[in-house]
Formats: sequence, C-alpha cells, structure tokens
Amino acid sequence: MAKLTDPQQAEEAAQRLLNDRMDYVRRAIATRGALDEAREALKEAEKNDAQAFQAAVNNGGWTEDELRKIGLSAPEKVQRVQRRRKAAQPTPDTSNSSAQNGGGTEPEQ
Repeated sequence: MAKLTDPQQAEEAAQRLLNDRMDYVRRAIATRGALDEAREALKEAEKNDAQAFQAAVNNGGWTEDELRKIGLSAPEKVQRVQRRRKAAQPTPDTSNSSAQNGGGTEPEQ
C-alpha cells in the first residue's frame, strides 16, 4: 500500500471507502422500503379479498361451501372473525341460565 503524505489524498481515499460502505446502506434502505410497500400492498389485497368473498356470500347468493367446492376457500381473516363472533355472542338461553346458576358456571346437561 502506498504511503500517503498528502492530507488531501488521504481524505479522498477515506471518502472512497466511506462511499463504498454507504452503497450497502443505501441498498438496504431501498430494499426495506420496497419490503414495507409490499407488506402494505399485501394487507390491502387481503382486505379486498376478504371483502370480495364476503360480498359473494352476503350479496351474491353463494354459500361458503359452494365457493369452497369451486376452489375458492374463505380468506383466513374471515374465518378467524367468524369463529370469534360465534364464540363471543352468547345466546339468550346461555346468559339466563348462567345467571340463574350463580354466575360463571355452565348448566348441567
């Protein structure tokens, strides 16, 4: 390696090394931005997919079973929401019988 005695040359050499290293940071930032955009696009596409599936069921006269038979399964988000909704809404009989049985106990069957 050549010995640098000129401060200007040393500064230029150091700047070249920094520029090379900064290229990696620039690429990492650019690809991270592209990844963030892709994630947002995926969220939007999943939302649109769920809405279109629900519209087919609610407005189009299709059942989930019919759609599944032709190869269109329910989006995962729709499936999760439906399961929670069913479990979270107690029937009037369940809420009355649990109140009569002292609160949180289930009636014996």
